[in-house]
Amino acid sequence: MQDQTQTPDAAPVQDLTAAQGQAQTAFEYGSPPPPPAVEGAGIFDSWFFNMFAGTIDLQIASPMLSLVYIGCVVVLVFIRVNTDNPVRALACAGVYIYTSVQAYTLFQTSEYIIDYTPAGWQVSAKTVWFTFLFTSIWVWGVSRIGQSGIVWLMTTGIGPLLRIINPLRLLDELRSSDAELEGAEASDKDPKRQLTAIMFTDIVGYSKQMGANEAAMVKKLAIHNEIMRGQIVRNRGTVIKTIGDAFMVRFRSAENAVQCAMDCQKGIGDYNKGKPANDQFHIRIGVHMGEVIHTTNDVFGEGVNIAARIEPKADPDGIAVSDVIVNAVRNKVPAHFQSLGRLPMKNIANPPELFKVYPIEQQATAKVAKGAPAAAPAGAAPGGVFKI
Repeated sequence: MQDQTQTPDAAPVQDLTAAQGQAQTAFEYGSPPPPPAVEGAGIFDSWFFNMFAGTIDLQIASPMLSLVYIGCVVVLVFIRVNTDNPVRALACAGVYIYTSVQAYTLFQTSEYIIDYTPAGWQVSAKTVWFTFLFTSIWVWGVSRIGQSGIVWLMTTGIGPLLRIINPLRLLDELRSSDAELEGAEASDKDPKRQLTAIMFTDIVGYSKQMGANEAAMVKKLAIHNEIMRGQIVRNRGTVIKTIGDAFMVRFRSAENAVQCAMDCQKGIGDYNKGKPANDQFHIRIGVHMGEVIHTTNDVFGEGVNIAARIEPKADPDGIAVSDVIVNAVRNKVPAHFQSLGRLPMKNIANPPELFKVYPIEQQATAKVAKGAPAAAPAGAAPGGVFKI
């Protein structure tokens, strides 16, 4: 009776041993071993949670991959904070494409896909899905959070420390001599004359706001300066000097100067959106082009004086330019120009005709209807509205 009870149990054990022996023999002679069985996993685990597990596993296994990923996120934050379209869109798209290709290649061989997915089309589908999740959550999402954090820090007491290491600020300092502008270095002993576009800016009501709340105005001035410097460098301008809230900038071309003026107003307008009136600030910008004298760190001449006189003629949040600028940028910048006529200027015997500048997407006539400037003095030349 004892032998009869052992025989049925022994047969399955012998069969299993024989099967293992055959698999081992086949493997020794070069045949691939049988594929591992696919482990069971729920839809959530298989199609979502495993992406997080796989990502963490890949980052731990390869420190270099982690550095590349962190570098991509940092680059995205820098691009979004310091560039505008179309450069921003193209650069961000390039980073997204690179990270997507890299993620697809890594996930395609990840055990978190192979071990939980039957062979076939599901492997490719899950790889594409994991790549989309990785790019949208780990790259786009984390960089967006980082961008929001940087912007918040720039408006707090830590902002001045971050500005010191801002690459755009360093570039601005390195280009302070702006040898590109003159073609040859100017000096105090050997000044040079050159046709140059000059831009003046200042904050509306700066002195009054400084007197009312000095601490708040100092904070707003730091934000103003950061926005201005970023746009100036981006448009190939060079800061000649700053006096309190005022910027004096020179450009290689009138086109760069006008584009910079519009970008500055747009940047400040974007900052003001959604903020209460006491947290906002507004600027005026004036631009003129003429022959000026360049020394090591300064510029002089009637062209500079005219540009300084034009700036107060601009409306808050507005830009005023001379007829010389308008003629130079014809068909080169996306803007409307509205003539203000020839307004008198202190110590300028023959003032130029002035024009208000509007971005191409903004209707000049609607702007004038909402808040037209003060009537031109008697004797001022009539003007009109036209688009370039």
